[in-house]
Amino acid sequence: MRVTRRRMEFLAKIKQLYEKNNLPVHYVRVAELLRVSKWSAYEMLKTLEKEGFLASEYAVNQQGKFPGRSMVLFSPTRLVDELFFGAGHEERVPFKEWRQVKERLLFLCAELKNTGSKQITDQLLAEMPSNEHPLVFGAYTIALLTAYLQNLGEKSVGLVERVVLKATKAEMGLVMFAGTVMGSMLKTAGQFSLVSQLAGYVVRFQRHLAEFSQLEKTLLMEFLEEALGIAR
Repeated sequence: MRVTRRRMEFLAKIKQLYEKNNLPVHYVRVAELLRVSKWSAYEMLKTLEKEGFLASEYAVNQQGKFPGRSMVLFSPTRLVDELFFGAGHEERVPFKEWRQVKERLLFLCAELKNTGSKQITDQLLAEMPSNEHPLVFGAYTIALLTAYLQNLGEKSVGLVERVVLKATKAEMGLVMFAGTVMGSMLKTAGQFSLVSQLAGYVVRFQRHLAEFSQLEKTLLMEFLEEALGIAR
């Protein structure tokens, strides 16, 4: 089976949810988080199970509208770790920290229209030097570029979003996004110091990107899609 970016997103979400509570995951929860129908999520997870990436089990629902009804739960297998990290690769994604950083940055992206891009950009720039973890640094870089892009208007955000979402691989989408926004900055930005500073961050971001695991790339791509959707 060709592991497309979409399938990687499902596997990444299952892995996140499973490791958060150390419990198998109901397909409806995955559907809610990925914003797809529950039947689409179920079919995708069953396909991934057939390929050996997931294992399923049945449990009795004790809550909700239909207590006592049997439901299907999914757990990642060792193949997921091998897919994301490579056999024997030590995990390096700080999921607890990642969730906190992601929620805060998405909140700031939502504030762009109310507060203004300059204030948000200044806030993000002030915090950048303290971001030593590559994944967190990558998220901050995406948020900075999104703030600038939002300043260009809704049409610009929508155009970049459509181009990025067509990428078949997460790494390709992330590279396209950074390159496109930086290209726009070079043409329109009046502050050379800001452009130079952001260019340095983008170079560092791309260097990290070449070393990221598939899971890290997928997490960043998910964050980028959410940030663009909010900014638009």
